[in-house]
Amino acid sequence: MKTLQDFLEDLGSRESSGNYKAVNKYGYIGKYQMGEMALIDCGYYKKTKNYNNDWSGEFLGKDGIYSVQDFLNTPIAQENAIRIFMKRLWKYLKAFGAHKYLGQIINGYKITASGLLAGAHLKGTGSVISYLSSNGKCISKDGFGTSIESYIKKFANYDVTEIIN
Repeated sequence: MKTLQDFLEDLGSRESSGNYKAVNKYGYIGKYQMGEMALIDCGYYKKTKNYNNDWSGEFLGKDGIYSVQDFLNTPIAQENAIRIFMKRLWKYLKAFGAHKYLGQIINGYKITASGLLAGAHLKGTGSVISYLSSNGKCISKDGFGTSIESYIKKFANYDVTEIIN
């Protein structure tokens, strides 16, 4: 089985071709294309309204990060942030009962923890729950047309025990 490190490397490769300095047209930043809400969840950033990835809030200095540029120039902070974020996503997924779907087959794809984490990274916990609770009928896509189902399939069967325990 592929490891957590494999999962993160493959996710980073899919999100940005592994480019720590990547910024997309929607304002998502870094290797893992993280937005304001993700970095708020990880304790790197603070903003009180209009979560639109314009980065008009305040970086809090965690891991020495005080700006978007600091984040883009600090691979270790990005690696720390994605691990924190994945743990947070799993808490959200579990709170909404996503773990009860593990092992089930939806639209021909086995539901795994790593697939759910990747889907939540792409479109958020709510979209994963909608997908699961609709038995795969509600398949949301990101701004580039990538479906949540494609991430659930592509990122299935990685050992993410470190994240989900």
